[in-house]
Amino acid sequence: MVTGFRFPEITAETLSGKRKTLPDAARGAPALIVVAFVREAQDMIDSWIIPLKKEFRGSESIAVYEIPVISSAIWRPMRRIIDGGMRSGIPKADHDYVMTIYSTASELTRPLEITDQSSAYLYLIDKNGIIRWEGRDFAETQTLYRLKEMIRKCLRQENREVVTGAGREEPSVPLP
Repeated sequence: MVTGFRFPEITAETLSGKRKTLPDAARGAPALIVVAFVREAQDMIDSWIIPLKKEFRGSESIAVYEIPVISSAIWRPMRRIIDGGMRSGIPKADHDYVMTIYSTASELTRPLEITDQSSAYLYLIDKNGIIRWEGRDFAETQTLYRLKEMIRKCLRQENREVVTGAGREEPSVPLP
């Protein structure tokens, strides 16, 4: 379990061509970071993200960063083609929040204690980049409920600070 620790610093280019570093890119507000190593993990990711979009549409928002990890060096030369394919299948509004890592998987597997690269991994970080909740695989009723409650708790914390003048440097993406 890595809950309570700061999310490891990772830098990558987004699908929109911006270079970002997490968790600093989300500084000042909670964010959900989704890490996947295989394309087949997308159904797992959707089992979490689709209900969250329904729950948090409207005035509440949370940034959702998807981090596909492509660790085989064979694919690095095809980066533009791979990113182009992802761009065509992902709404343009989300391009700033998809950061593909083309390096060794250990950049994330080691600090996040990931042992099975066939699963999707989710990390809710607070405004300071501290992991407040972690999950993996497919969403189940109880784990999804706990995630929603922790998101609400993090949003309440953010809202208290916004009222006192502290704000986010980069706006979150509202969940539709």
